[in-house]
Amino acid sequence: MLSVEKVKELLNDDSISDEEAEAIRDGFRDLVEIIFEKYQQDKNSKIIKII
Repeated sequence: MLSVEKVKELLNDDSISDEEAEAIRDGFRDLVEIIFEKYQQDKNSKIIKII
């Protein structure tokens, strides 16, 4: 998991609070999990169609 400092570095914004950085990091993690789950579903769906 990204540190708060790394989030601020990636955003190029040291002025955001640690809480804001954590919220942004957690929000992106949630988004990535949703995208990955969708990817897995699509991948499994294609495998089932082949079989």
